[in-house]
Amino acid sequence: MKKRVITALLILGMAVLAGCGSKKAMNVEEVSGRLLKEITYQDELNATDLDTAGMILNLADLDIKNAAIYETSGWTAEEIVVLECASAAEADKAKAVLQTRVEEQKTNYTDYVPEELDKLNKAVIAESGNFAVLSVSNEPDKAKAILAEYE
Repeated sequence: MKKRVITALLILGMAVLAGCGSKKAMNVEEVSGRLLKEITYQDELNATDLDTAGMILNLADLDIKNAAIYETSGWTAEEIVVLECASAAEADKAKAVLQTRVEEQKTNYTDYVPEELDKLNKAVIAESGNFAVLSVSNEPDKAKAILAEYE
């Protein structure tokens, strides 16, 4: 009986450990969709096409294969940007552009809506392989948890 219990516990432990290491491949639509649906936003976020967002976010110098970008009316600093770049080097450049975006938004919102600075100070900017992601919300920990599920 003891052997069976120990064997069962070992099998269960190995199954749990095997599951802990598995991450999903990042996908623009899935990641942006989860950030949009699983996080509560104060403002309504609307999809923005890459050309329009490219002008706002200064994406012109990046080689972007696919993107999902959600912006608000401007009353809040909330936004979602998920970029699939042509290479990891391009994703690194994209991450720098997203960091610049957050810094510019801090300047913009300081006098405009200073309450938004807390969101911007906690903005989640991540890079993984060919992907760069920005999430600005009141739930940065939830955004980090979602992104942690992807490689």
